[in-house]
Amino acid sequence: MIGRPRRHRREPADRPSPVEGIPHPPDPRVEGHVVVLRRAGCHLCDDAEAVIAQLLADHPALIPGGPVRVDVDADPQLRSRWGDHVPVTFVDGVLIAYWHLDRDTLLRALTEGPRQVAVVP
Repeated sequence: MIGRPRRHRREPADRPSPVEGIPHPPDPRVEGHVVVLRRAGCHLCDDAEAVIAQLLADHPALIPGGPVRVDVDADPQLRSRWGDHVPVTFVDGVLIAYWHLDRDTLLRALTEGPRQVAVVP
């Protein structure tokens, strides 16, 4: 395609680009061992909740007190930050999954420590 070069949106100085290897922090911080950002009517959110519920049933000691569920639509900052990338799953404040959460990823994060996803939305 011939034309003007595309302009890329610049990230604010306090929020470096994930392309540079420094991911955005979740805004605002939500505290909890396992935190799921979700919204009503989201089938992927229901799938993530089912994965967490099954793991909780099999290994209750891994998620004492159960997960913290946060409605992204109840907080304008969360809705603005995460948009349609729900569900978003954090373990100990580290983003481990968005859109799809699988049992192995969650179990590994809870037993070996969480690993940040490679691409942050």
